[in-house]
Amino acid sequence: MPKVAPFHSEKESHHHDNSKCGPGSAILPVNRRPGTGGKPLCKDCERLDREGK
Repeated sequence: MPKVAPFHSEKESHHHDNSKCGPGSAILPVNRRPGTGGKPLCKDCERLDREGK
């Protein structure tokens, strides 16, 4: 499973932890912040994690 360290963008209301997540991959590195930011997990990441992708 392509889990990565949690990251978020201040412009979004959720965080990411899966390298195959399309919306997460679209965040430019300059806009990425480490950790969850206290935000819930992205629904796409949640699905990918559950499916073991």
